[in-house]
Amino acid sequence: MNNKFLIFVAFAVVTLSAFAGGYWLGTEKTLRQLNTQIYAPSTPNDLFEQKHTNSFGVKKQNRKNDTGLATTTTDSMQSDSQQNNQTLRQEETTVLTLAKDASVIEMMEYLLMLGVSENADAVDQFGPTLDALREAVNKDPNNMQMLVDYFVDSDEASQAPYYITSVLQGADIQDKDLIINNMIGRLSTQGTSSANKKLLHLVSSTGAHHDNEQVINTLKNIALYSQTDDNNRTYALDLLMPYQLTSDEKSKVVNDLSFALTQAGSEEVSYMVENIIRFSDQEKRISLASSYLADTNDFSTRIAILSTMHNGSIKPNDTLKAALFDIAQNTSDPLSKHAKDTLMYVFEIDNNEYKRLRTGG
Repeated sequence: MNNKFLIFVAFAVVTLSAFAGGYWLGTEKTLRQLNTQIYAPSTPNDLFEQKHTNSFGVKKQNRKNDTGLATTTTDSMQSDSQQNNQTLRQEETTVLTLAKDASVIEMMEYLLMLGVSENADAVDQFGPTLDALREAVNKDPNNMQMLVDYFVDSDEASQAPYYITSVLQGADIQDKDLIINNMIGRLSTQGTSSANKKLLHLVSSTGAHHDNEQVINTLKNIALYSQTDDNNRTYALDLLMPYQLTSDEKSKVVNDLSFALTQAGSEEVSYMVENIIRFSDQEKRISLASSYLADTNDFSTRIAILSTMHNGSIKPNDTLKAALFDIAQNTSDPLSKHAKDTLMYVFEIDNNEYKRLRTGG
């Protein structure tokens, strides 16, 4: 009896222990799984995918808009309450590409967008688009005419004239000179500051002012008589050579600049003095240079005279050489060092004169 009882008790204890152990092991395993799901960090890819899905959750598609540009954008699949937040994200991820059947005007508009884009890919697309414009112009002369009209009608702030000039220069088309002359004529007829600015850029870029009398006369009108913009007058004068002007015209340039010099800012003095010398008669240049070198004039005026010596507008001579030696040996004169440099690099000096400059004697 007692043995049977003991055997029963032992069996019960073993059974209960096994049950308890199994229960504990099962519970522990369950808790570990739960802890893993709650606290284990996601991988970077998991986080990205989750963020990407939560932020964008949309399907991409291509569509052509009214301007001939194919836009890679987003087709929203979210609720109306999420549309406002999604708009900004769509704008950030929008990438513009050029439609294959785009017109030359659409290509030009695309170039203008690329020119102001902060997207790194814009630089890579700029050159091929410019080449595509040249090819379109080569294939069909009407395309060039459309660009010419666009050039003439563009506003002052637009970069279009610069791009179109590049296309015109690189295109293999007939009667290019005739097209350029026509553009210059149309712009000169407008007579506005904006038109003159585009005209001067076109003339400078194409070299149309070298031997074309019509263009030269147009530049003269801007340089001598235009009242719309002093910057354009300056630019036009830079494109002209003294031999292209009559004596009366050169006198007008010198008189106008000499009068303006008395009221000019320091940043304008150098240009004015150099052109006063450039358009003056040869025999007057020496006396003008000596006068402007006097220490009664400001530093900008005096340094501009040295510049004319370096660029060849004034040929070295004994009168100016003596004046420069006086300046070079006066160490209190702010022009002293510049005068020494001019004597050594522009004038012909002997060894004794060189020693004088070195020793200051």
